[in-house]
Amino acid sequence: MNKRILSLIAVVVLLATMCVAFVTTASADYVVYSKCPNGKPLHERSGPGKEYSIVGNFPYGSEIWVIGETSPGWLQLNDGNTFVQASLTSTTKPGPYVPPAPKPTKDPSQSLDSIYATARTVDPYIITLRATARSNGVANVRWAPSKKAKLLAAYPSGTQVRVIAELKNWYQVEDLVTGAVGYVNTAYVVK
Repeated sequence: MNKRILSLIAVVVLLATMCVAFVTTASADYVVYSKCPNGKPLHERSGPGKEYSIVGNFPYGSEIWVIGETSPGWLQLNDGNTFVQASLTSTTKPGPYVPPAPKPTKDPSQSLDSIYATARTVDPYIITLRATARSNGVANVRWAPSKKAKLLAAYPSGTQVRVIAELKNWYQVEDLVTGAVGYVNTAYVVK
């Protein structure tokens, strides 16, 4: 009988130890940090999946207490009711979010080079500028042969300028009064 009692006590102690270990593991919270690669807030969801509703957000770098991974790729928060995507967290606190450098755009000098390559000098001649409704009633003269180039002057319709070079869709012109030189698109010239 003593052996039976000792065995029963051993089993009870073993079960009690397992229950304590289980409870300890289930409530053993740890910290992760919000780290979305785009710097946006991490969504807190009502279930472990993107199909569950968003119930809150954690700003980039926020401390988040979790119980652990409940289903592949999802961490259960210590409230026991909400979840975050594990791949958007870090176990170390991230530094401030630095957005990636913008992708290089087409070099405007390359397109200007192709326009300048079409340039040909001419015997200077006079042309009359015309304004269009699209240009707010003025003819724009720019520092380079590009609609994105800085505006040098805006002339009213009927203003005369001297052409000193012709380019593809552009004229290099000189102001007859000031001597300033710039470029005007052929769309703003009376033909």
